[in-house]
Amino acid sequence: MRWYLGVRCQKCHVPILFALDRSEGAGKREALSAGKLVLTCPLESCGHQADYTGVAVSRFQKQPGKPNETGRNNESGKSPKHKR
Repeated sequence: MRWYLGVRCQKCHVPILFALDRSEGAGKREALSAGKLVLTCPLESCGHQADYTGVAVSRFQKQPGKPNETGRNNESGKSPKHKR
């Protein structure tokens, strides 16, 4: 299993993974700034595209080669959500 950085889709709440977590889940929990972060949900039935720039980035664990198969127990938040 590998660790990835991601956010949850604003529409269907499925994880959208966008980067490999090189700390393998053991890194410090500090706020990350990814700059402008516009992502599209990978689910064909959703496909929602949104700006996730101010959203909390989480860590997700999944097996390589199995898209969108993450467990809720394998998620850890990295920063608090910013309300606008």
